[in-house]
Amino acid sequence: MAPTRVAQNQCDLASLPNSRASPPFKHAQWSADGTCLITASVTSDIQTFVVPADLLDEDRDEPLALRSYCTIHSPESVNAVVGFPTFHLQDHASALVLSSAREHPIRLNSALSSNLVASYPLVNEMTEQYISPHSLAFNATGTCFVAGSDSAIAVFDVSRPGQEPLTYSKTGPKNSRDSRWNPTTSMRGLVSALAVEVSSSILAAGTFTRSVALYSATGQGDCIGAFSVHGNQADSAIHGAGITQLHWSQCGRYLIITERKSNGVMVYDIRKTGQLLSWVEGRCARSNQRLGVDVSSSTSGRHSGSCEVWAGGVDGRARMWRDPQLQEGALQPCLEFMAHNDAVTSTIMHRAGGVLTTTSAPDYAGNSKNSNELDPSLKIWTT
Repeated sequence: MAPTRVAQNQCDLASLPNSRASPPFKHAQWSADGTCLITASVTSDIQTFVVPADLLDEDRDEPLALRSYCTIHSPESVNAVVGFPTFHLQDHASALVLSSAREHPIRLNSALSSNLVASYPLVNEMTEQYISPHSLAFNATGTCFVAGSDSAIAVFDVSRPGQEPLTYSKTGPKNSRDSRWNPTTSMRGLVSALAVEVSSSILAAGTFTRSVALYSATGQGDCIGAFSVHGNQADSAIHGAGITQLHWSQCGRYLIITERKSNGVMVYDIRKTGQLLSWVEGRCARSNQRLGVDVSSSTSGRHSGSCEVWAGGVDGRARMWRDPQLQEGALQPCLEFMAHNDAVTSTIMHRAGGVLTTTSAPDYAGNSKNSNELDPSLKIWTT
């Protein structure tokens, strides 16, 4: 049975200063308490949508019209956005969003008022210019966060705004001919994805050069191991051109790796420090446009507790694969439906299950539609 659309926010391209600007919805995520959606949009603004309490009211004939509750105007293009891990709508002190923008400190803002709460400078000591991280991740309690930049990882104490990071570590020498280079503990390139495994505090970091490294103590400890996803069996099947997302499985044993220009997602067994286990196929995402993936645990029915991988494609379809960690080799989607008339940039499941959010934006590089046919929007579905 296909999901049912229950709410929507439609972007009006005619209202934009340039209809060929950056995509209207580049990224979306649920807040930790599941009450809000946080998006990065066309103007590099960060928006908060408070989801109505009557979202699932079955008496409604038409989908709810969602409206932005708060907009955080960014001074420059936004590289990374992440919601506070203890975000609670009724506790304004925790309703926060962290972001990095070009040539500015990392900023912590209220997601409900847009007020700047704190900033954290990451500065190049040689040039005295701000380094703009391309990835951000909190630890489970929100006491510190990790920022990934060019061949470097910095860890900040949230309670010390305006101060330098607690640690700033190079992921490896920039030249592979350097005597310090070790392919099992080193990687180089822009750190474009971060994910913290809650129970072990192991940080996974991925780069646009297609490498992954694992660090203890949420990035403050030693490198446990590193590996490349280039040239494996999945690479020849689904391809890839740089890591854009990392997700841990709920059990903490497997790492789900998403790349740009890839028709699938790879699953690695981390117990064996970087062994390819399986991959999902049919994602339809051979594009430089970032098309987000989500990993969730099913909460109902005969599949309760199973691992679900959700992803959208440039064809406007959203797809789901079930339990890829229990497979070897390629896995085809077990569900797909038409979600948008544009490329699907986010496909995120609510933590309680049964409610899916999708966002879309024009794939200008490969889109021949005229502006009247484009469908940049945010939609909420019941599954």
